[in-house]
Amino acid sequence: MRRIGFILFTVAVMLTLVKLGLWQLSRAHEKEALNTALKHRSEQMYYSLASLPPDPRWYGLTLYGKFDHGYAVLLDNQIYHGQVGYHLLYPFKVDNQWVLVNLGWLAAPQYRDQLPILPEHHGELRVEGIIAPPSKMPTLAASNHNGQWPQRVQVVDIEQLAVQMDLPLQPWVLQIDPENPMALQQNWTPVVMGPHKHYAYAVQWFLMAVAISGLALWWLKRTRA
Repeated sequence: MRRIGFILFTVAVMLTLVKLGLWQLSRAHEKEALNTALKHRSEQMYYSLASLPPDPRWYGLTLYGKFDHGYAVLLDNQIYHGQVGYHLLYPFKVDNQWVLVNLGWLAAPQYRDQLPILPEHHGELRVEGIIAPPSKMPTLAASNHNGQWPQRVQVVDIEQLAVQMDLPLQPWVLQIDPENPMALQQNWTPVVMGPHKHYAYAVQWFLMAVAISGLALWWLKRTRA
């Protein structure tokens, strides 16, 4: 009975490790596909919202319009060279349509109850950049909006921000081109972890499965003897 329980436990652990390895392989394939899409799509530039394809992610986009500085969004907990700061986002009006534009990183003040001085850009302006999905990283604290702006948020929830601003925002964010004169410090990256790390993690899980199977066989032979 003891041997049967040990065998069942070992098989369960091995299956879990193999499943984790396969999951890391699938993540690596997703990152490779993303890198390919970024390489090809970012080289294509669109010049109006109406001309965008159904899936506009990672395409280049150039727009002319005006910022609404009354609805500044500060994406919290953004680190640059070890310093805590924010990503600054403004809604941008283009022919009665609205796009949320990420201008980049700016440093946070020394004290949490203070907000940074926000740059403003007035008049008809040109903004170019890459279309990206909004940040959807998990967070333990929900964003509580008290009706005051600028608003500090933990994630960029387009639907929620559209309701709070009462603006028909596009369901994505335009990451401004670093060469644009309005761009702040740029530390945004579309791929947090490259495919090579996922491959390395997959190998580790598979090696652990092999090691456990080897130890299990050794123990079974030893107990049989």
